Amino acid sequence: MVRGLDGEALAYRQLLAELTRYFRGYFARRLSTADIEDLVQETLLAVHLNRDSYDRSLPFTPWAYAVARHKLADHFRQKKPVPHLPLEDAADRSTPEGSEDGTVRSDLAQLLERLPARQRSLIEEVKLQGVSVEEAARRRGVSAVSARVMLHRSLKWLTQSVGPEAH
Repeated sequence: MVRGLDGEALAYRQLLAELTRYFRGYFARRLSTADIEDLVQETLLAVHLNRDSYDRSLPFTPWAYAVARHKLADHFRQKKPVPHLPLEDAADRSTPEGSEDGTVRSDLAQLLERLPARQRSLIEEVKLQGVSVEEAARRRGVSAVSARVMLHRSLKWLTQSVGPEAH
């Protein structure tokens, strides 16, 4: 993306081709086949039209997937009936271990590195490992209220730092 923003047309075309593949997989796990290609094209167009809002100092993948999530939400808002998905079929539609997960984990690690160690470890314990806020607070010797405030502020900062509307 950065090379494309710097005017390298070939790099930008390669980015769009790679995003097409990723977005196709992303939407295929969440939608019926009839809507996938239209949504991929809408998302690529949104990436293109909003490319100047991308902050070069931040990882690109969360920004691109945020655009895709917004387009997916718009798509679902336009649809009236929500199809019923039996619980036994839900596992087939969930995100498998693969390139998207690995990339997101890598980008998440980079984002968390921007936080002070205390905030980072709190997010890792509560949001990634499933430790209760009360337990995480006890381990740190602070009140549960203080831990919740720190967690809320840290998550708010992370959300604002990767959202396309924030840049």
